[in-house]
Amino acid sequence: MLLRKIFVQSVLASFAAFLLASCGASPEQVAEIKKSQEEILAKLEKEIIPKIDKLAAPAPAPQAPGRPDPAKVYAFEVGESAAKGPADAWVTIIEVSDFQCPFCKRVGPTLKQIEEKYGADVRVVFKHNPLAFHNRAKPAAMAAECAHEQGKFWEMHDLLFENNRELEDTHLEKYAQSAGLDVGKWKSCYAGNKYGARIDADQKQAMTLGARGTPAFFINGRNLSGAQPFASFEALIDEEVKKAKASGIPKKDYYTKVVIEKGAKSM
Repeated sequence: MLLRKIFVQSVLASFAAFLLASCGASPEQVAEIKKSQEEILAKLEKEIIPKIDKLAAPAPAPQAPGRPDPAKVYAFEVGESAAKGPADAWVTIIEVSDFQCPFCKRVGPTLKQIEEKYGADVRVVFKHNPLAFHNRAKPAAMAAECAHEQGKFWEMHDLLFENNRELEDTHLEKYAQSAGLDVGKWKSCYAGNKYGARIDADQKQAMTLGARGTPAFFINGRNLSGAQPFASFEALIDEEVKKAKASGIPKKDYYTKVVIEKGAKSM
């Protein structure tokens, strides 16, 4: 609008100056000049000014990053990640998490409630997504993976979340001791960044499937974002258990055939 105003004013000023300079002109000549002025201004309004307005318009705001479609099934691989529950459970919950994230800690009791209610029908698989602004999340993920190597992932997992404001190296070593690990072996694993590639692969797959924040969950491939209440999980799990049992597919094959083979590989 400012450019429009300046432009029109400059045109009018030019004509006014011309009229003043033409004070010796006849009435017919002045009328002709005024008529020309009106025609030029009409053309400006119709053709030129809209182009100026378009150039001056602010750029459109960038679209927010896409999120997974909750009605869609995404093929989140289990791989060698730590899992709680039988491999042939009807429902697999992929948990995408960050040990320094307060919301990830908050959802812990809900996951415990799911375990108690559904038992062998559900397994929970943990995937790492250490967010860049949590500077101790990736070291904590490494601490957990080095515990996983000794079969103590969930013990370390619980200690990390219970103490997720104290995740410096000295604290992590103390948790390794509390978890009953061979601390010398754990320290060698941790110092050598042995499972860095696994953590990075978890994060890459999470990003590919649209899980950029934490916590995020994929329940038989269907996304549920955030630290949701138990009822939100319950509704989706009940639906998936019912669907799986009616499918005629053996339990041990269900996740592979329905989620991995048929699910979307990206957003």
